[in-house]
Amino acid sequence: MTTGTAVAEKRGTREKVILAAADLIYRQGFTGTSLDMVAVKAGVNRGSLYYFFRSKKNLGSAVIGHYERLLHENFLEPALGGEGTGREKLARLADLYSHLPLSDRPCCGCPIGNLSLELSGLDEELRLRLKEVWTGVFARVAEAVRQAEKEGELDPGADAIGLARAFFAQIQGAHLFARTSLDEDALRRDCRRALDALPWTGARKRS
Repeated sequence: MTTGTAVAEKRGTREKVILAAADLIYRQGFTGTSLDMVAVKAGVNRGSLYYFFRSKKNLGSAVIGHYERLLHENFLEPALGGEGTGREKLARLADLYSHLPLSDRPCCGCPIGNLSLELSGLDEELRLRLKEVWTGVFARVAEAVRQAEKEGELDPGADAIGLARAFFAQIQGAHLFARTSLDEDALRRDCRRALDALPWTGARKRS
């Protein structure tokens, strides 16, 4: 086996472990997921798992990174990247979030949101890692807010980061309620309200 092949196989095994852990944690939480469960789902032995991750906390940090990439790749970049006004970008983000995740398992909600609720009071290192994720999210959303301010559609004196936090927090709250109601129409309306609640200027505020 060549060195390149061995490295690729190790990376593949590590990725299998992370994906297995991410799925289990998404379904049943961090505390409800054991390393044995992860090893079985990933099809590896405990020795292989410990080769890549010294502890459950190390694995948890890798899973947070995985969820963070999905959040940017599946939501933030499609909504906020590319063409469009700042308002159009924020509207795209609200629309992307206005659908129940994984229709066969709608109860699971936002992975990062779930871990934030579960771990923030339990582990300081993981809390800080999750804070880092949210800081990046708010900064990305704030770019669209600032664009809308420059375009004259939002109050130019408003705090962009503060508006981004409020907007995204309202969307997250909508998903929290939707986990119990399973009402996608209500989720869509709530996400729209998050957009409409921003301080739009002039006639655009009423559109």
